[in-house]
Amino acid sequence: MPDAPTLSQLELRVLDLVRDEVLQTPPGFGVSSDLFEAGLDSMAIMQLLLLLEEHYSVAIPVGSVSRANFKSAQTIAALLVQQGYAITEGGPEEPNSPPAMAEVSLPAAPVVVAPEEKFDRLPLRDCDFFTHAFDEMLRQAGQGGHIARSFIELDRSPDVPALKALLDGLQDRFAFPILTAQLKKPGFFSLPLWVPATHPRPLELKLWSDEKSTGLLLPHGAEKFSDLQTKLDDIINTSLPQYDDGWMNVRFDLVEKEDGSCVFVFSWSHLIMDGIGAEFFLLEINRLLGGKSEPVPGFDLTDLKDQRGWGERWKTAKVMPSFFDSVMNKPFEALGSAKLSSGRAHFQVITLTEAQSAEAARRSAEISGPLINMPFHLACAMRAHQAVFTHRGQKPESLMCCIPIQVRRKGTRGPLFQNHLTMFFCNLLADELTTLDAAASSLHKQHTRFIKEKIGDAFRDLMWMMRPMPPSLHMHFINWHMKGKFSSFYHSNTGIFAPELTHFAGAEVMNAYHVPSFSDPPGTGVFTNEKNGRLVLTLCWREGTMTEEERAIFVGQLMSDLGVA
Repeated sequence: MPDAPTLSQLELRVLDLVRDEVLQTPPGFGVSSDLFEAGLDSMAIMQLLLLLEEHYSVAIPVGSVSRANFKSAQTIAALLVQQGYAITEGGPEEPNSPPAMAEVSLPAAPVVVAPEEKFDRLPLRDCDFFTHAFDEMLRQAGQGGHIARSFIELDRSPDVPALKALLDGLQDRFAFPILTAQLKKPGFFSLPLWVPATHPRPLELKLWSDEKSTGLLLPHGAEKFSDLQTKLDDIINTSLPQYDDGWMNVRFDLVEKEDGSCVFVFSWSHLIMDGIGAEFFLLEINRLLGGKSEPVPGFDLTDLKDQRGWGERWKTAKVMPSFFDSVMNKPFEALGSAKLSSGRAHFQVITLTEAQSAEAARRSAEISGPLINMPFHLACAMRAHQAVFTHRGQKPESLMCCIPIQVRRKGTRGPLFQNHLTMFFCNLLADELTTLDAAASSLHKQHTRFIKEKIGDAFRDLMWMMRPMPPSLHMHFINWHMKGKFSSFYHSNTGIFAPELTHFAGAEVMNAYHVPSFSDPPGTGVFTNEKNGRLVLTLCWREGTMTEEERAIFVGQLMSDLGVA
């Protein structure tokens, strides 16, 4: 058995573990450097807790997880010792280990933007094949495709001429013209891949002006509208066209409100990016318009070099059938239609006050610990849906949710154009939904299992193995395993929306949130993020899924569980 390390050796080993498995740290990052400033968040903490248990055989209770004791490798090492990990007093230092670096403030060097090498083909990744199949299914069902929208609320009109000029040449700034590229199969037995459009179309910036406003956007070609929410609903129900000679994978809308403030809406295909990529994309647009931030790379092709074959991937993926069976063991229900429908999408945004946000954070810390908030918010969403079922006189045996989980390393800046997703599948039985504590506790245990048994890696390898399936067969397979409903509802908690994005094109950012793509079934979704110190709740539903009375019940239960009713 190897000798116990000294405390300083343990600190260095913890730092190496964080660097290797969890977080991309900047140059000069040492054992006393702030992990939260480098990008550590609640999901990364969950992963780190299990890694610490695996490497040091010390189970750290969730209740002992605080910002103070997870601030640095030093404080984590001290926590391990506090929880019983044996160390040697004094002794030699870790051989060949770099010394802990003192924190020194240096003037920031100017960032040199090296152009990315151009390329003319882009293969799909593992999760992209599911995304492609899901997009085709939604388009065929009249639900527009797998398209999400990112909203930025601005205090005034941004610099419209500068925005238009930038969009005119935006395609040329990237190594591959992904914004108008299309998926094609080079041969009958080939896998689809991205190729440049044969007829690339200009990127759209649509301008809209409330007829009761002063009309600042009208000289720039804006069209008038009479009702703000109807116009915003129109935007999220507008698809991105896919022509035979090129696709439109993004669109931009700028909406002038009655009081002169504006909403900038970035619509993007989930085929080309994920939510974090969308936030980086908006940050990059602002940088190109003169904003102060570091550049974000467009592409990262290093993961395409994974040479594992079918045999190796099946070793990971083979747990998925039994895992699906355990999650789907009890029938689950959704508020929406039993089959795919083409109902119009709607959304409602609720932005809590700073005081309400602080109370929700306090309640989350009380139930799930001060740094791990995913189980709490998911439990609140589950119970809000259960409240509507109760109002209907229905009592589903369970509710099930599949949640997108980011797999990009924390602290990584970019890339813009890549899906870094796997899925966390979880369910709650009827008796687990009776109290918020019971619901959050069960979800925490399920997420611990998800990380410990590497279910996320298994799902991604399964998606890789399903690559040869045509999109329709791919979705038939998913439908069969998911009992046709996919989920009881959609949910995600994306944390702070682009923390660096305080201004955009000359205007101040007052709020920001995503309206993700969602289908019917299940017909509903509730999504959370933070901006400017406030919690933002986005409720989405398809036409006919909920009545006004049921939506009020839903919101009432959600706000009550958050502690802000």
